[in-house]
Amino acid sequence: MSHSALSTSAVWSRWLTVGTVLATGGHLFGVPALSSSLALVIVGLGLIAGVPHGAVDHLMATRLARGRSLTAVVAAYAGVAAVAWVLLRWAGPAALVAVVTLSAVHFGLGELEVSRRLTGWRPGRLTAAATVVAGSGALALPLARSGEQFSAVAAAVSPGLARLLAAAPLPVGITVAWLACAAVAITAALRDGHGVVALDIALIGALGFLAPPLVAFAVWFGGWHALRHSARLLTVEPGCAALLADGHRRAAVHRLARLAALPSLAVLTAIGALAWFTLASPEPTEAVAEALRVLLALTVPHMVVVLWLDRSSDVEREPLPIGGSGYRAVRRS
Repeated sequence: MSHSALSTSAVWSRWLTVGTVLATGGHLFGVPALSSSLALVIVGLGLIAGVPHGAVDHLMATRLARGRSLTAVVAAYAGVAAVAWVLLRWAGPAALVAVVTLSAVHFGLGELEVSRRLTGWRPGRLTAAATVVAGSGALALPLARSGEQFSAVAAAVSPGLARLLAAAPLPVGITVAWLACAAVAITAALRDGHGVVALDIALIGALGFLAPPLVAFAVWFGGWHALRHSARLLTVEPGCAALLADGHRRAAVHRLARLAALPSLAVLTAIGALAWFTLASPEPTEAVAEALRVLLALTVPHMVVVLWLDRSSDVEREPLPIGGSGYRAVRRS
């Protein structure tokens, strides 16, 4: 049942990606491109849809930090996010580049874990590393392409980043590195008989290359990464896992949604409040930039918790409540 939930989410994410590529990549063949306002609406919806997948980190961290109270864990989590936001706001492009790089690794590791759970594929270190890089394509390729809208948002987040992205060597290097790693990962997956892994990498590449950069990332974040991550969470939260085992998938989804509801609302409220108080103008690109800054800040403690759980699952064999990528404590179907 747990494998079925992940498989279903994977199918939905693929169809959503195909639909996005067809709807937004038609400009290459003479079909009118998306308007700027519609593209930003899609971006906003994608970012909002991605928020809940990390909204239960506090439960995961509390279980890992045995003996620590939920209040202390939440305070530490919020503190790390606040420090990251301050650095992203005032420390220049260096902090942003560091967080984006770590995010790409986090996203790629998540893709590797999904491929393991769906197919049982355990590639060697070189192929695994290539798969991680290939799995981050929906972030790396939009960065490399840096369309006009993306550049405007990047400039709003950090003017130095926009200048860095405008330098030709960086986009070319990112694109070449992704293509090389994707070729290695796809070849290895096909050789080992795991065509679905190759398909996912190809779809990530198509989205990253063909859709408008901001749309590509937002759709992937909310409709691919978050969707698949949430399906994995169903298998490791005790209540959800029990419901799945009894065949009550809808009830398991509802339970996870209830657990994530208040934290998600808090994050969305914070984004709205920051946009309200810090934006000098009602420009939509600046609003998107503020939302991205907050989400990136929240990604820092999220990555820490996921890595913590990954390391803990190496030595523990009992399922933990709420998990991220690489949860070897959970039996693979």
